[in-house]
Amino acid sequence: MVNTEYIYGGSTYSLDPIYRNPIGYINQASQLGTSVDARTANQVKEISEHLNSGIRVVEVAGHDAGVFESIPKDHLKELNRLAKLTNAELTFHGPMIDPTGITQQGWTKLNQDMAEKQMWAALERSHELNDQGNVNVTFHAATTGFPGAELMVRDEETGKLTPRQVVLIDPSSGKIGSIQEEEKYFPTKAGQKIGDKIPFVPQDEIDRLNELALSQKLSNISYYAHNAEGTLNQGEQLNEQFGGVFKKYDKKKWEEFAKDANIPQSQKQSVLDAKKSYEGSLNYGSIMFKDAYRGLRELYDDVYKLAEPAEKEKLNEFARSIAPDVERINEITKDPDKLKEFSEKIEQGLEIMRDIHPHMFIPIKKFAEDRAAETFGNLAFKAYDKFGTKAPIISVENHPAYNSLLTTGDELKAVIEKSRKKFVEEAVKNGKLSESEAEKQAEKLIGATWDVGHINMLRKYGYTDTDIIEQTKTIAPYVKKVHLSDNFGYEHTELPMGMGNVPIKEMMAKLGEKGFEGPKIIEALSWWQHFSPGGKVNPPFVNTLQEFGVPMYGGGAGAGWNQVYGGIPGGYFAGYGTMLPEQHFQMYGAGFSSLPTELGGQIAGRDSRFSGTPMS
Repeated sequence: MVNTEYIYGGSTYSLDPIYRNPIGYINQASQLGTSVDARTANQVKEISEHLNSGIRVVEVAGHDAGVFESIPKDHLKELNRLAKLTNAELTFHGPMIDPTGITQQGWTKLNQDMAEKQMWAALERSHELNDQGNVNVTFHAATTGFPGAELMVRDEETGKLTPRQVVLIDPSSGKIGSIQEEEKYFPTKAGQKIGDKIPFVPQDEIDRLNELALSQKLSNISYYAHNAEGTLNQGEQLNEQFGGVFKKYDKKKWEEFAKDANIPQSQKQSVLDAKKSYEGSLNYGSIMFKDAYRGLRELYDDVYKLAEPAEKEKLNEFARSIAPDVERINEITKDPDKLKEFSEKIEQGLEIMRDIHPHMFIPIKKFAEDRAAETFGNLAFKAYDKFGTKAPIISVENHPAYNSLLTTGDELKAVIEKSRKKFVEEAVKNGKLSESEAEKQAEKLIGATWDVGHINMLRKYGYTDTDIIEQTKTIAPYVKKVHLSDNFGYEHTELPMGMGNVPIKEMMAKLGEKGFEGPKIIEALSWWQHFSPGGKVNPPFVNTLQEFGVPMYGGGAGAGWNQVYGGIPGGYFAGYGTMLPEQHFQMYGAGFSSLPTELGGQIAGRDSRFSGTPMS
């Protein structure tokens, strides 16, 4: 398998100061960290291999919930001891669980509660990685596959970002739908020209959908109520036609009527046949009224959840007026006269709900933000309640752009701010902290993991470098960890920085003028999958050092990795170039081949530990 570290870069001019223009912002290699193979539960082995190579910051991989559950109880404690021995810093990537409780089938409180419990189990265990500090734990803001809560695409003609699709949710049922741009030409507003395409305005479509949904529900209830009333009227007319006989007799008297020899049989049969029709009308009308009443109750509940305080008072007044009848609904449905009165009250209720005009469907964006914030706020409070000031830090990560509901800088910012507010509410309500102290802890314990490769996937929708940099500017004040991976903006590939088109230099500038000081984790899993010999996990650490121009020596002195690695002139088999030829080391007794391999020694015929090229 090809490894780019084995590719000869060619000779360069000896006095050329740089190999490529570096990003900067990272002064020491120890500031960079790596992620490990998330496919295995043997994280002790994975972390050990990375620490053995000299890497100081490593992210424990718990992405897959099933794999994470396979990590034995004591392994995280073992990683804690390993980190202390090597003076390393461990961060943690939690399971890919959607904190909103939203699935492709919709949202339920049960789904959200289950997600929170599973995430809490992971957060609680993560504390074992650093029981004396605040381990940084990453969870995604959302993971369920949706094309973004609000899909914005840059129009090539106007250059403006325009909405193309909006995901909606019925908050009362949790059912999910969507509206998207379609070609429509029927004019619905004044000023629209016949034959012109009607512009896609999401709010107009949402209003139309809400009006249609309410109208259908009102129509169904009215249909059942009016059909019931009509059926009962037919029964009444039949009763009048026979002189009111059907209301005069009870069951026992009808048995006597059937046995009465003084009444001609033909007349008896005619009355009995009509009696069956009358009773059928009464039963059918009763069933239809019960259906209308059931529909009224369900619509009342849906409308009440969405109503404003003044509107709720109108609904309360209606409920009080109908309450006595509700308690004897079974009795009422057996009396045609009482059913008619009840039908009028149903119509009154429908008129009230028609005037309120509730939004049965709303954009899912705010709903998802609120649900995610509720989960993260609860998790942060539970962690603080159990571990105090040493609680894990929750870093909310942006999923690949528009591959789930919450992926942009604005959406991540909203989730974090709402999560912090939820934490403050819980801490104050439970008497754990004052409001001011709770706000400080919320800011400390809840922030963002900003994945520069994930946000770069906005390019697929016409976004530019400027747009992507602006997204970083929006989230910058909240960032506690950075995930470094490159791509070309269309697929979720993970290349070393500098091998795609992520505007990383400008993004790092937005994260901090003097450089971002939090963990910077190299996530380049696609890299080792395709280019690492034998499929062995080989994080592109050196490639990243090159791209950032990290100094080779402590204190920022000497050449940078971008200058030395691959930039020293020389032939393919010329040792370390004309400045450091191998024969000089051999001549003066300091050749690498004379050292033990544990100290950097080389064995003839084996690959160089520095360049990867064969030693002659």
